[in-house]
Amino acid sequence: MNSFTTIWKAEMVNYAGFNVYRHTKDPSERKRRTALLCVFAFLFIVGIGYIAGASFALEEFKIGRAIPMLYPALAMAVTFMLGVLKARGNLYRVRDRELLSSLPVRSMPVAAARLMKMYVDGLIVTVLVLVPSFLVYGIAEHAGARFWLMLVPEILVLPILPMALAAWVGIVFAALISRVKHKVLAEVLLAVAVVVGLLTLSFTVTGGSTVNMNLTEIVQDQNGNKLSQKEMNDRVAKQAAEALEKIEAKTPFVKTWGSWFSGEKPAGLLILAAVSVAFLLFTACVIGRNLFAISGRLAPVTEHRDYKMSELRSHSVLEALVRKEAGRYFSSGLYVSNTIIGPVLGLVLAVLMGVFGPEELLRKIGNMPIQMHPVAALPFLISVPFCMMSITSASISAEGKNWWITKSLPIEAGDILNAKLLFNLLVFAPFYLVAELVLLFMVRVSVMQRLWLLIVPLVYIVFAVVFGLFLNLRFPKFKWENEAEIVKQSAAVGLSILSVFIAIIPTAGLLLLPERFANIVSAAVVAVVAALAVLLYHKIMNTDLLRIGD
Repeated sequence: MNSFTTIWKAEMVNYAGFNVYRHTKDPSERKRRTALLCVFAFLFIVGIGYIAGASFALEEFKIGRAIPMLYPALAMAVTFMLGVLKARGNLYRVRDRELLSSLPVRSMPVAAARLMKMYVDGLIVTVLVLVPSFLVYGIAEHAGARFWLMLVPEILVLPILPMALAAWVGIVFAALISRVKHKVLAEVLLAVAVVVGLLTLSFTVTGGSTVNMNLTEIVQDQNGNKLSQKEMNDRVAKQAAEALEKIEAKTPFVKTWGSWFSGEKPAGLLILAAVSVAFLLFTACVIGRNLFAISGRLAPVTEHRDYKMSELRSHSVLEALVRKEAGRYFSSGLYVSNTIIGPVLGLVLAVLMGVFGPEELLRKIGNMPIQMHPVAALPFLISVPFCMMSITSASISAEGKNWWITKSLPIEAGDILNAKLLFNLLVFAPFYLVAELVLLFMVRVSVMQRLWLLIVPLVYIVFAVVFGLFLNLRFPKFKWENEAEIVKQSAAVGLSILSVFIAIIPTAGLLLLPERFANIVSAAVVAVVAALAVLLYHKIMNTDLLRIGD
């Protein structure tokens, strides 16, 4: 237990950069990290507000009983998704394998400590999701003392099972990747397959449990008379209750699941806790027995080959720098898998839109009981996945200890930065082009809407790429032991999620606004986003690279 405690403290000592913030003597560094902490606190508060607002909406529609069913499942799903993407990097770190294997410690405490770090990640997600939603539920539904007493145990228990399942996905990933030659390609394909598979499963489960009701049916009666606010709320509540009943009928376990967290059947929570802890211990044992062996197989191997002189070729400065970026990017499966999922999801979404059509797909997913305009919002909806994570948000940090070499090259700083931007655009370009071909040929829209389908995603892709590099220049991280630290846990990557909100907000607005405003709103948003991209690009080009990392 002493070795486990020591290793776990070492894993957690600089969680989210807290130890650096605590001990840094540089006033500018402390100021920068304080500002960053305020931004993350703001995003956390925004997340809590969103969860609480959605819970209030469920209570307003008189289906608050769905909260104990929906939000624990949501917390587990998010924990599992994040765990899958981070499992291999967190569990099987190659960089510190030799150091740990040389120490007088067994691999079991090391595995347990790394699992506990994954548990902390899941615990943060669970607190963000369950605390605001369950507070709304408990107050609105006048929940008893048993519900409030079980709240803390529920939060502590809920992340265990999805975290352990994600660890098993990491085990399978690592075992498969260690046995193939092209490890990066295998890791990328496996990660994409898991994410797309989970989304397909979610679509299959929720499909068909929908209601259809347009805005006219809500605000008017059969004679065309305007209804009162209470009558409109009652109609919406009735339709929402019918949709919930369909979901419960289609998946009977959902209702039982909700009773575990509402306080009605605490025995179910005890069973879940027992199963989760037992499964976690079993997972820790399996990982501990094979930790160093699998980590060794995942380590890169240098093969010495006979060098043969061939024709020498010269490239322009920009082309050479782009090739350098490509070599670094494609050498890291974690880097590729995390940045390529967004474009892949954008392409999948475009195919779904082309096959089913925006209106039909909205009904299959589960449309709200109000009239929506998915065709008007389609260009912005397609842009959302491309903004999830840009390659540039970690391209400066990926230089690591070699950053001084890049800075000392006898070339213009603008060439270095332009190469990083260009490489990101080249990687995203095939996904954008194929998605556009699918949409333009398979979705029936007007000429003006086709124009927006071309322009809006392109503008957002450029903005996301420029915004990612701007953030990484402001918040670089050159001291890292594991690639997961810069790809998943760095400040630049965390803040780049703001570009997703810039795409989601107009998507939600155009879904609800009358179609006659679509062109005006689209033109205004595109102009603002393009102006922001140009402004950020000028700031990037004026950056003094010699000061970055000093």
